Amino acid sequence: MGTYIVFILLIAVLLGYIIYLHFQLVKKNLFIESTVKRLSGMEKSWSAEEMKRFLMEVRKVQHYSSFFNDKLFEEKSLEFLLENKKDSKIYIHYTKEETVARSILTEGFRYTDSFYKTALPVTNDRLDLLMKHNSRKSFGHYLIIICLADRIIDHYTAELDRHGLKGVNVENILNETPVSKNENSDTVYLLPNRYVKGFINHQTGEIAVNPDFNPSYDSPAFARNIKFLNSNNYIV
Repeated sequence: MGTYIVFILLIAVLLGYIIYLHFQLVKKNLFIESTVKRLSGMEKSWSAEEMKRFLMEVRKVQHYSSFFNDKLFEEKSLEFLLENKKDSKIYIHYTKEETVARSILTEGFRYTDSFYKTALPVTNDRLDLLMKHNSRKSFGHYLIIICLADRIIDHYTAELDRHGLKGVNVENILNETPVSKNENSDTVYLLPNRYVKGFINHQTGEIAVNPDFNPSYDSPAFARNIKFLNSNNYIV
């Protein structure tokens, strides 16, 4: 009989704990939903200072501060990330190891098949950046910043169209080394390091600047890549 009572009490405790967890989850969801609605109803082109003030306000809610406690949305980080937004396309990529992040600064950004598999476009829309960052920050503390000047993208997009290569992504011809295949038979591309601005450690706020950065970099190899694709009768 005593064992039975203990068993019933244990079940009651477990049920109570489950109800408590469910209540906390509902509270968190309501908080996130109200925050998103608030952001959606405001001007999307917030300044860095406006975003900083809002995040400071959110941090006052201690229970949820862990969701907003990284350094990406501090003024210095945002200014570095968005500095080239007027005349360039900006992309971000996350990696776990500092050695990998620094090798990207010196060697370039290596990717397979599609540039957009791991490179996310960034605009001046802070809400969009917040959502993308929260969905990808678990991939690593080091946020790589890649910038391609609009004039480079426009020029080589027009060149691809002129040669009838409309199905080729412009990023895939912006490489100076021959493409290769990896062990999974994926096509491997290497975007020159000139397009890598640097990285931000979104936990510590550390910023590393690439001294070779030049978003308008143009190489004779790019035109040769188009001619190679054209001469090999590339078919989408």
